[in-house]
Amino acid sequence: MTKRFAVRETGDDRWKVVYTSTGTVVTLEGSPLDDLDRHRAEECAGLLEAGELVPDPSEGP
Repeated sequence: MTKRFAVRETGDDRWKVVYTSTGTVVTLEGSPLDDLDRHRAEECAGLLEAGELVPDPSEGP
């Protein structure tokens, strides 16, 4: 199964969650999922994959 979301390092040990198809940062309720610690970014990506979090409808592929 292809993953829709991925975690990418932005530098200085900060991370973001992106759509794998476009590389754009995922947003939830208007807030981008960037500048996160690695654990939080991985947690958010997992919840998005599981459908427990839903990204903003105007974002993504």
